[in-house]
Amino acid sequence: MSISTAESYSIRPPSANDGAMPPSFDVGDGKPLPEEAIEQFEADGVICLRNVIDSETVDRLRDEADSAVANPSEDARFVKTEGNPAIFFYEFNLWRRHPELQRVLFESRIADLGMALMRSNAVSLHYTNTFVKDAGASDKPTPWHEDASYHRMMGTSAVAMFLAYDHMPAETTLKYKQASHLKEDSIYMASTFLKGEEYGDWMEDHVPMPSQAELDARFRTIYWPVDPGDVLVFTQRTLHAGPANTLPTRRHATSFNLLGDGIRYDGRPGPVDAPGGLDPNLEHGAIPIADCFPPLRGTLS
Repeated sequence: MSISTAESYSIRPPSANDGAMPPSFDVGDGKPLPEEAIEQFEADGVICLRNVIDSETVDRLRDEADSAVANPSEDARFVKTEGNPAIFFYEFNLWRRHPELQRVLFESRIADLGMALMRSNAVSLHYTNTFVKDAGASDKPTPWHEDASYHRMMGTSAVAMFLAYDHMPAETTLKYKQASHLKEDSIYMASTFLKGEEYGDWMEDHVPMPSQAELDARFRTIYWPVDPGDVLVFTQRTLHAGPANTLPTRRHATSFNLLGDGIRYDGRPGPVDAPGGLDPNLEHGAIPIADCFPPLRGTLS
């Protein structure tokens, strides 16, 4: 049984029955990433890193995100619903025109931590995606999906590093299906972030997502409340969802999507979410070395 479009937007709230969550790891003040953290990431497909970015930098990033909402490019997406003016905004690759985001991308520990978690000798950028959910955007959840549904990369060395700009309690923080990245299923078809607007064409080997009941039976849902500067790291095959924003304040974040050694470019026809996420000069199966995938550390192999 496959999941319905409406069901994919249904995200169960936290419960006292959820039990203890996996540990998080404080990497502030240059603390090293322990081997225990890498092993946990490999087992669960997701991990929470604390204090990756300092509060002053996060404040500047938040200002840039608000500026992007007020001055969007043609690539900006606004999820709107009738009767509720609160928006869910997202825009790709703001680092190209926002200096603080560019500095964090190239100079912070984001790239180094991602490279370590992938056990890679190099790391390149796939894309960044900045998200803003208004206060009162209580009808705009991000549906259950795996990022691979929207990507054109093949392999396991592809991660998202979701940097929180604001406090997200258990009710509004991202939710994950533990160890779902280890499933042998083909990549799932996924809903768009706007109910009612669905992709028309999928890759020939993508399959419908299982029902919510089946996913719940197969995978435990895990999550961590986060504070500004914390990072949630997960693979492109890890199932996850973002609850609606029921808080009285905006929720801001940027996902740094990184590529490591062993990843290969998928040049077949099909949908891609990020503008500039395809390079016609790259052959199917090639190492994604191109201007649209800038290197951050070393050269991919």
